[in-house]
Amino acid sequence: MWKKFKWLMSGYSNHKLALTWLVVGTPAIAAIAMLQPMVLKYLFDVVKYGKGELPTLLQPIGAMLQRYELSPLAEALTIQLILAVVVLVVYNALQGTRAYMNQRLEWEFRQRAFASTTEKGPDFYNAFRTGDLVTRMTDDVAEKLAWFACSGIFRFYEAVLIVVIGVAMMLTLDVRLTVYTVTPLPILIIIFMFTSSSLDKRFDNLQARISDLNNAMESCFSGTRVVKAYNREEAWKEKFAATIGARRKAEISTVRAWAAIDSLYMYIWQFGIALVVLIGGIMAAKGSITIGDFVAFTSYIFLLVFPMFDIGQFIVKGRQSAVSIGRLMEIQNFPAMVSNHNGDHSAIDFEKIRFANVSFRFANSEHYSLRDVEFEVNKGETVALVGRVGSGKSTVINLLTRLVDPNEGMIMLDSRPLKSLSLDDYRDIIGYVPQEPVLFSDTIEGNVRFGDNSITAEKVTEVIKLAQLDSQLERFPSGLQTRIGTRGLTISGGEKQRVAIARALARNPKILILDDCTSALDARTEERLWSALHEVMPDMTCFVVTHRAKTLRKANKILLFEEGKIIDRGTHDELLVRSDSYRELYSRSELQEAVEG
Repeated sequence: MWKKFKWLMSGYSNHKLALTWLVVGTPAIAAIAMLQPMVLKYLFDVVKYGKGELPTLLQPIGAMLQRYELSPLAEALTIQLILAVVVLVVYNALQGTRAYMNQRLEWEFRQRAFASTTEKGPDFYNAFRTGDLVTRMTDDVAEKLAWFACSGIFRFYEAVLIVVIGVAMMLTLDVRLTVYTVTPLPILIIIFMFTSSSLDKRFDNLQARISDLNNAMESCFSGTRVVKAYNREEAWKEKFAATIGARRKAEISTVRAWAAIDSLYMYIWQFGIALVVLIGGIMAAKGSITIGDFVAFTSYIFLLVFPMFDIGQFIVKGRQSAVSIGRLMEIQNFPAMVSNHNGDHSAIDFEKIRFANVSFRFANSEHYSLRDVEFEVNKGETVALVGRVGSGKSTVINLLTRLVDPNEGMIMLDSRPLKSLSLDDYRDIIGYVPQEPVLFSDTIEGNVRFGDNSITAEKVTEVIKLAQLDSQLERFPSGLQTRIGTRGLTISGGEKQRVAIARALARNPKILILDDCTSALDARTEERLWSALHEVMPDMTCFVVTHRAKTLRKANKILLFEEGKIIDRGTHDELLVRSDSYRELYSRSELQEAVEG
């Protein structure tokens, strides 16, 4: 729990002034508010008995008002008015600060969580589903944590101060009545001890069900074409209904438990109030205490009602927020497979890329995706990676992009280990087009720029032409400004691949990595693409995963993979002569191109 509290308070590291104001201002307002019943005691004693005594802290104000020769009644009313104005002004300032900090901390927690996801590797996204991550960074932060992070904590702080100061003031009036007042407190503590575990389980289950619902919606919306193609709308409706039904049950279970605990806190405390009013009234009637004492005591009782409610709220919300903090910490504490943003920042240039006995496997797997892989690629060469599915080609790509690092061996640029370089600087020289192009709900130009405003309009036009997309722009209603749907749903597979290629080329990469990203292009378009690339970027080193016959013939070097190892290497002509596996792959590719025409 202490780790979670430290995580929460770390959000205040950039808001020390606001934190200081809340820490100092809250006790001040609590103390001033607790003086008001004592002024009422003075007022009623003056009216009833013709005399009374101001609290010691307020006597300087009383002495100052005596200059105006006010009557005791007028003096008491004036002091009460002054206190009310001070409470109003200071409390509103505190409320405003808390409201601001609620929103600010929500933003910071969400930014922190999102930033941590950008540091993670493929194993992280295997462990957390998309809908679950969305839930953690929206519902967990906004609905469960934002209010508690400031208002919840400082309302509890204020409530505890009011209870402590209030009870202390009540003890000065009558010890026996004060004992009756605090009688419910042990009962409330026992209730908390017996219900906290149950609340934790309910809140944890609720957040899991919310994640399930978001996962179901994300899967349905992203896979809508497949759902319709297989006529599975009714099945998905049933699945969605079951998922939302599970969330409804979790919500009802949580709300019932929450309402029961809230009610117990309120009603047990109100029982104590009724007891005090009854006994205090009898004591006042008998003259054991003054009317002013009874009025002050009753005022304190009612002033303590909402603080006790806030304490109950804090306990319930605290358990809920602790679950959400744990879910956010789980994201942040998930180990990054690759790091080193602060490595060597010197200019990255190279004449050779070398894999030296590189092996890789995921931490939770005994199977090696790559085993003792060694090869060299000279600057400006095009290297084709070929092999059957699961042979290790994509793992090489993941290692080149530093999505993962090797478990054994080393990747080097000349004599510099890849791990020693700044990760950000290294990735700045890479252009990467994945097997499944990832496009965003933006314009074509926006997808090419990808947030890099240094890319000029002329450069966008140039790379669109290089990617062989310029001839297609005429059919788009707004040209480069045409908006495409999420994941490029509104354009064809070949157009998606060409937009992704243009995006990779826009950064003038020194290393271009194409992971089987021309599969939706016809053979002629792909040939034009390669011709354009070799003419415009002769010094660019290119790694391409492909089985296209014409592309293989253009490669300077071909690496043939099988079961995570390189079983042969050479030029197209060399492999065609000596490798049965390569001839089989190449013949199949030629047949496919012949069918495409």
